Amino acid sequence: MSMVGRNTDSSDNVIPVKNMTKNGISPLDLLILHVLQSGATPDTANKDLEKYGYVLSRDNVKNRVDELIKKGVILEHNNEEDSKKDDKIKWILVDPSKLFDNQWYTFIKSQNPLFERRVIPYSEMYSNLVEISREYGVVTAIDLVQGEGQNYDFILRIATNELTLFEEFIEKIRSLGWVHSVDSKPIHVLEGVGLSKNSLTKVHTNYFYEPIKIPDFETYLKSIKQVFRTYDTYIKEEGSSKQKIARKKDSDDVA
Repeated sequence: MSMVGRNTDSSDNVIPVKNMTKNGISPLDLLILHVLQSGATPDTANKDLEKYGYVLSRDNVKNRVDELIKKGVILEHNNEEDSKKDDKIKWILVDPSKLFDNQWYTFIKSQNPLFERRVIPYSEMYSNLVEISREYGVVTAIDLVQGEGQNYDFILRIATNELTLFEEFIEKIRSLGWVHSVDSKPIHVLEGVGLSKNSLTKVHTNYFYEPIKIPDFETYLKSIKQVFRTYDTYIKEEGSSKQKIARKKDSDDVA
């Protein structure tokens, strides 16, 4: 195992560089992602890495960032070629399939409130899930899908490299009084065969991941206009109807 340390030949308190996940992302790569997310730039990140025992040149760090982009780990960030040296990376968007060996969808079914003495609102159930999710740090999304009568009420998306932590999390969910059942299904990233260094090896296919969505402007504008047209038509018809009723009432009063 190769290591990089600062002012010491001892391996104590030095983070190993060996890749720990099947996707070939080393702890150093992960640390670089963290310092970038914290506001460092590719030009200044080496200073932050020194605090953790890594001594790398500025160019070395920038090359590693470029490699993370080529590997598809960093999908996007706000620091471009024409950015100034002191321009911070304010955000990075990463592909979770490259960083986490294990991803699941977890389906949670609540007790049927019709057969319970106390009806627990979905808002309280959701708050319970948020609290536990923050405690374990493995959940990326919690969605309320449907009320009673369906196979499940909540869907959780989970990503982790620690199976024991995932198991503990699931048991904690099961311990909630309102939970009827918990079922988890692994998310599979499709693999193909590619050529690497003159040898065949498994490679991940492109993973479709777009967590940030903005509506198309033209479509959105068209929808808004349609809503206003419908509303205007309704108001005009409503006003016309009231006028007809008023005129009829006046006619009846005169008669």
